Amino acid sequence: MVDGIKKKNAKTKEVFGREGFELYSTYRIPLTLLVLVLAWVELSGQSIDKNAADEIAKEMVSKIQTEIDPEFIYTYEGSKFVPPDGKTLLIMGQTVESITEYMDHFPNQPIPGGWSAYWGIPDFNGITESHKNESGSSQNHQMLVDNFPNAVIQSALWMVGKWNIAKFTGDGEYDRVVKKYSAWAKSVNRPIYLRIGYEFDGPHNELEPGEYVRAYKRIVDLIRKKGVDNIAFVWHSYASKPFKDYKLSAWYPGDEYVDWVAISVFGHAYNGTDFGPYCDDVLQFAKQHKKPVMIAEANPIHGIDSKSVEVWDQWFVNFFTFTYRNNIKAISFINEDWTQTRIPGISEWKDSRLYNNEQVSRAWFEETNKARYLKQSTELFKQLGFMKN
Repeated sequence: MVDGIKKKNAKTKEVFGREGFELYSTYRIPLTLLVLVLAWVELSGQSIDKNAADEIAKEMVSKIQTEIDPEFIYTYEGSKFVPPDGKTLLIMGQTVESITEYMDHFPNQPIPGGWSAYWGIPDFNGITESHKNESGSSQNHQMLVDNFPNAVIQSALWMVGKWNIAKFTGDGEYDRVVKKYSAWAKSVNRPIYLRIGYEFDGPHNELEPGEYVRAYKRIVDLIRKKGVDNIAFVWHSYASKPFKDYKLSAWYPGDEYVDWVAISVFGHAYNGTDFGPYCDDVLQFAKQHKKPVMIAEANPIHGIDSKSVEVWDQWFVNFFTFTYRNNIKAISFINEDWTQTRIPGISEWKDSRLYNNEQVSRAWFEETNKARYLKQSTELFKQLGFMKN
């Protein structure tokens, strides 16, 4: 019998470990109850850790200044698909791979109100079928339509001055591509925010204002001629030192051709909540022309470190404070590891994916899960003033 008891004790210690065995030996807790007690102890520890992380996230978010400058509360004219007062549309992007990774890492979080995708004016690629570009990443507008039935599409149209792309566009060389895109856009029956020649004033795009305006107008006229009414046209500035120091207004195609004004926010947000004079110029221009403002591309390009949350104070707090203060009506965050893009200049940026740091991503969702940010829902299109046909 003694040998039997020893064997039973050894087995119990093997199953429950030293601490569990000592608890069992001291109090003679029935085995079923012991299992429950140990599970409770383990889960309580996890709960405590989660609660602590949640409290830290709340503290991180509390650093964001949420006051809106009355100067940027104005009535919009000639604009489409603008969120109601006090709301901001949340968009994420920007490749098939990064969007898939995002969903894999955050399956239990609310789905953003929109997704971004890219294509180029010379070819109808990345729209109805997946297209892998030279950087190794893929674009597929239709995939976003199929997988996210209650979300908008932010469609970025690449058109530059180099290689005479803008000139050829203005001459009508790519009319067939625009017509195919128009037919597709009309068929998806949802809001599309089309950024024509995004970052038009960026030195990297080498767009001459006259050529850009001529091409922009031709694209819009063709789309409208096809009876497409679910596209909002977005005029997207780089919001930094412009190509050849041209004035911002030189690139403007006119109020009747623009629904939204947009900016990029990359390095801008590292130096406080003032993003510089060029960005200020765009905000004032949008106000003057009574257009809503979108942050069409944004990312902390110096990276999100796995072991430090410093980027939250250095970039995210400034980014969100700017968004509130200037009454930004839509934001689009690029969840990207830039080192893998193989694009000159950009590939020198760092890995800036949200899931690199659990605490940073927790704070991100603590902020963006607020009712202020419009996510995917059956009510989203109605909130944006779009009615399905």
